[in-house]
Amino acid sequence: MEQQYNPDTARIYHFRYMREYRAVCVLWAVLTIIWATFNVVVFIQPQWIGDTPESIGYGHHGVYKYCYPNNIELRYDCSGSFTDFNTLLNDAYKATTFFVGVSALLMLISVAALLLFFCFKKTAVFILVGIFELLTAIFMFLACVIYPSGWENAELQKICGESSGRYRMGDCNIRWAYILAILGIFDAAILAVLAFFLASKRAKIEMYTSSGAVTKSELNGFGAETMSKRSMPIQPAVVAVPSVQHEARESYSDYSQVLKRPGSNFNL
Repeated sequence: MEQQYNPDTARIYHFRYMREYRAVCVLWAVLTIIWATFNVVVFIQPQWIGDTPESIGYGHHGVYKYCYPNNIELRYDCSGSFTDFNTLLNDAYKATTFFVGVSALLMLISVAALLLFFCFKKTAVFILVGIFELLTAIFMFLACVIYPSGWENAELQKICGESSGRYRMGDCNIRWAYILAILGIFDAAILAVLAFFLASKRAKIEMYTSSGAVTKSELNGFGAETMSKRSMPIQPAVVAVPSVQHEARESYSDYSQVLKRPGSNFNL
């Protein structure tokens, strides 16, 4: 037996699907904003590698900034600037600064691109932001791989000892910013895949709906093209109206029978 199509049931399932789809989109946008903030923090914080209780010195290094304690003023004095590559310690730090800085810039552009959902086609915006997030994951991966090759420098050996070198921490240990950068690789990659997935689903939705969205008017039975109520089959109401002539005829026949009865005073 062929299954019958119920438009009302289809609209209900479509409404539930769109509600869940929008919830995933909001979650994706929130995670994009959060990771963009973390990416900027990873870039500016000099907490990629630092001293331990076994270290011969005190201090910590970032992608471009390296800091040492100032015992007189009881604070850390930092050197290095991402605007002047001549202040960086070696080429590995310069490459790391470039890749992490570009990844942070791409994530900030991705956050700004979220406003394009109000102006342009949503599928194109998902793809654009997904490409930015994929590039962010690639650049962050390159930065995390290149950075340890720059540990062979005199400034870091003041903290970690002479045993430190290329991909060798010596008596130092990685800090929270480096760990957050590694986690950011997976975060950006997952967000990119999710963006492409949402773009493909959005394309299918726009194929089946005229406006790409299900409005309350459509759920209430209004057409998206004409905004007029869809016609529904109405059974004609049958109203029984008594016939006046029929009632008059029945009254006349009853009156005639009374007149024709034997013994009636009105017998003609």
